[in-house]
Formats: sequence, structure tokens, C-alpha cells
Amino acid sequence: MKVLKRRCRVYYLVFILILTIGIMFWTQRYIIGAKKVQVLNVNHEFHPFVQLRNTSFDYKEETRKLNEAKVGIDDPRLIELIRNYWIEPPSKEPYNLKKDLEDYSAGQTPYVDSRMNHKVNGFFIEAGAYDGESSSTSLFFEKYRNWNGLLVEPDPRHYLTIQSKHRKAYRINACLSTKPYPIQVTFNLGHGLREQMGRIHETKDAEEWIKKENIGFTSIKVQCFPLYSLLLAMQVNQIDFFTLDVEGEELHVLETIPFDKIYIGMMTVEYIHSSEEGITRFLEEKGYRKMIKMRTPGCADIIFRKNDIPFIGYE
Repeated sequence: MKVLKRRCRVYYLVFILILTIGIMFWTQRYIIGAKKVQVLNVNHEFHPFVQLRNTSFDYKEETRKLNEAKVGIDDPRLIELIRNYWIEPPSKEPYNLKKDLEDYSAGQTPYVDSRMNHKVNGFFIEAGAYDGESSSTSLFFEKYRNWNGLLVEPDPRHYLTIQSKHRKAYRINACLSTKPYPIQVTFNLGHGLREQMGRIHETKDAEEWIKKENIGFTSIKVQCFPLYSLLLAMQVNQIDFFTLDVEGEELHVLETIPFDKIYIGMMTVEYIHSSEEGITRFLEEKGYRKMIKMRTPGCADIIFRKNDIPFIGYE
């Protein structure tokens, strides 16, 4: 009987020892480890650039000349024009938002935040920023993760609304070019329930899409710049999170990006008006992994992540 009791005590002590080691391992892996990720991620703080403007200079006329010349994606004249005259700086006024939320997106933001290990001081680009609040995939990172970035919106009506929101990010009233040079395009405005669905109207496919969606043919001229030109103007070579929602021109925009010159960590790409297979194949060839396809109200996106991003947790 005494031998049995001694054995029970031994088994009990062994159990306690194993449990203690397990708790220590879990703490190191998930608590201390998570903190290490946070520390390592504080390494990409954006540095504001200097803008020099001459109010008497006709920058739009100069831009038109560069459009006609189809200047290179890294032409110094183009970069200076974008930096000094097209991009507008972040607001210094308090936010003027309709709602005080954590997640303004249709579900993309929390997914990306977790897969980016809750990164702070990052940089985003949201192309198709709409009003700067509704369905915004970037506002959470700006408000709660101290990110900076660029809001790209071609529709002048929506752009005025973005300005009124007092976002703490740079912004530009233009579109992303579908060519490796600056262009001016015909842009079809959305109306009513489809006011978010404005798109470049330069091809037969676009015209058929506009008819199919019953958006109406109200067009304006809009300036477009290659994504890489915008990054050079902002002196940035890394995008932590890129949102691309341009109503059917997604693959054409992606094809202009020199992935060997810039680093994009994660991106969400709208697929419903474009080629899902084409987008996926193109980005997989560029070193990205298709993480999830999201289809919710206000969202028809595929989220991709660069293969070399470390991730602590479950996929």
C-alpha cells in the first residue's frame, strides 16, 4: 500500500512538472512571441516628404505634355509633378467621420491585421477609396495601428467627401494607370446605388460592362498615374497593404507594377468584374499566396500575401 502511494506521488509530481513546462512553453510562444513580433514590426515608420508648390505654375498643362510624350514610369519631371502638385497632405484637423468604429471594412481589415501580426507604423495604398470611410480597408490601420498611406480616388465627388473626413493620410484625385506611363482617360461616373462603381471607359469590354450594370453613361476626363510613379513621388518602396478596387481594371493595373523594385506585403484585389483566374495566376507567379476569397455585402475580394511574410498563428 505504501509503495502504491509513493508511486502515485511520483506520477503526480511528474504530471505537475509536465504541466508547468507546457505552460512555460505556451507563454513563451504565444505571449512573449507575440510581443517580439510587435517590436520587430516597428521598423517602417513613414517619413513625410517636402512639397514645393508654385501657385502660378500650370501643372495640369505640364502633365498633359508628359501624357502625350508617354514618359517613363520613373521620369524625374513626372515624379516632381506628382509630389508637388497632385498629392495632397494629411489633414491636421480632428476626424469628421459619421461613425466611430474599429472596422470600417467588409471584413478584409481584421483578416489582414491578424496575418500582418498586428503590425504598427506600416504603409497602405487604397485605390478606389470612395468616400474615405464607407467600406474603407485602410481607416483601421490609420486610426489604431499608426499607419500612413495614400488614398487614390478618381471621382471628384467622392474625393471632396474624402477631404471632408480629415483623414490622416495622403490623397490624390486621380486613378491608377493601366499603362506603364501617365495617361488621361475617360472615366464613367457611377450613380445612385451604383455610385461606387465608376470605372475607366476606354475599351469595348468596359462599355459592355457599363451597359450590363446599368450605370449610365456620364463621363469625365481623369488623370491616371502608374502606381510606381506615385511611390517614387512619396519616396516609398514598401507597401504593407495594398487595396485594389477599380471595377474591372485590376489585372491591367497589376501588370504595370515592377515587383522587382518595390515590396508589397499583402493585398486585397476585387475579382468580380475582372478575371479571377488571371489575377491569381499573375500574382502567384510574382511570389504571392492566395489566402482567402471573401464574398460578403460590399466585398468581392481575394486576399493575397507575400510568401516571405512570417506569421505566428494558424492559417
